[in-house]
Amino acid sequence: MLSKTTHPTCGKRALQRLRREAGYRSARDFAAELGIPASTYSRYERQPEGPGMAVPLSAAWAIADRLGCSIDLVVGREDIDAPDEHPVQSRYDALSGAGRALVDSYLDFVEQSEADGPRPQGRR
Repeated sequence: MLSKTTHPTCGKRALQRLRREAGYRSARDFAAELGIPASTYSRYERQPEGPGMAVPLSAAWAIADRLGCSIDLVVGREDIDAPDEHPVQSRYDALSGAGRALVDSYLDFVEQSEADGPRPQGRR
């Protein structure tokens, strides 16, 4: 991966936000889904995130699987699964308005050419 981006749920109480975004209103309900005591899961949500976070690996995997996210997000790290910005986008963003208009025009031409289908070979 070229660069890592921060998921909007990283930071303080990321695990709680991830749970709520996944539709689990309470820590107790989510703990029941995981098959662990509610007090254990609540402790995971309350503890500081980062390298010192003491969520057992098996629990972190189960949480990530249930929430549909990377294990990195579960432990408060950046999202390694976040899509990287395409390198062409940063080059396009650096262009002037006139330069962007030229690129847009060219892309319109290419898209129209593809929509029209392939040209017979031997003719120009």
